[in-house]
Amino acid sequence: MKILKRILIVIAIIIAIPLVVALFVPKEFNSERSIVIDKPKAQVFEYVRFVRNQDNFGVWQLSDPNLKYTEEGVDGTVGYKYSWDGEVTGKGSQKIVEISNPDSMVTELDFGMGEPANSFFKLEAQGPDQTKVTWGMRGKSPYPFNVFSLVFDVGKDFEQGLHNLKELLENQELTEQTAALNYFLQTQYDVRQQVSGLTKAQLDFQPSADQWSISQCLEHIILTEQMIFDMIRENMKQPANPERQAEIAHSDEDIVRMVTDRSEKYKAPDILVPAGKYQDAESALNDLEAQRTVIHDFIRNTPVEELRNHISASPSGLSDAYQSLMFLAGHTARHTLQIQEIKAAPGFPDPLSQ
Repeated sequence: MKILKRILIVIAIIIAIPLVVALFVPKEFNSERSIVIDKPKAQVFEYVRFVRNQDNFGVWQLSDPNLKYTEEGVDGTVGYKYSWDGEVTGKGSQKIVEISNPDSMVTELDFGMGEPANSFFKLEAQGPDQTKVTWGMRGKSPYPFNVFSLVFDVGKDFEQGLHNLKELLENQELTEQTAALNYFLQTQYDVRQQVSGLTKAQLDFQPSADQWSISQCLEHIILTEQMIFDMIRENMKQPANPERQAEIAHSDEDIVRMVTDRSEKYKAPDILVPAGKYQDAESALNDLEAQRTVIHDFIRNTPVEELRNHISASPSGLSDAYQSLMFLAGHTARHTLQIQEIKAAPGFPDPLSQ
């Protein structure tokens, strides 16, 4: 009996030690790792924003080849939920809760115990063709599970996952589809950078009576995208006409260069003249982002060959549907340059004086 009692005491001590230690271990955790990838920021973001792509570089996913999953919503957009059930990873889910193109994405990770954690990607441009990517997780671990943070370093998994991501992306060829998506993401990011936080007086400022305000530029960008994108989709419903490709006079680069050339000015048709819809920048940016989500899905889901084989008249002359999309993104870049000109004009309101 004495021996049994001693064994029970030893077992009790073994069980009690981690429970006591857990009392002194913080319940909050925050682990992250970073790496520099030799690819443009927009291209990197276009890849990491899709949760399913983590199957290709995430350590946990790669460790469980027989993992079963279900999906809810549209991947790459807020609200998308990816649930898994694996032999190695167990059960859990990951839901996109925040996206800031092309700066960051936050997901909610639920492992079925305690409060869900937040996983995040943060991207910082280090140059035109380099991006610093930070991948991490923060949250709370309930007692006594918080003691596992002393022996389980999730940071190592993020570090290896980022190395996998770097190798994958740096060896990835830039397809025409990716190039188009990158240009749309970059132009969306640029216009947001220029107008976020501007006051109403700044948005409404006109350098002269015959020049638009920033608010009018934003409205014109959105109106034009709606109209031209509808034209592109209508063109795609028509029979393909690849025999007309020889009639196209301009390259993709020519079209982007022409539309972004601010030395040439054009008068907008009445249907695209702004009517004063937006009173704040965020409302316009939200409408632009919603519109761009539809365009991005269209680009991802339409083979480039089909776009190239549908040729029609466009604002830049006879073009294929792919070129019309590049014109559309370039049109946003053009008016982003105009917004920069407005901000540099004499008399532009100083927010500190308002």
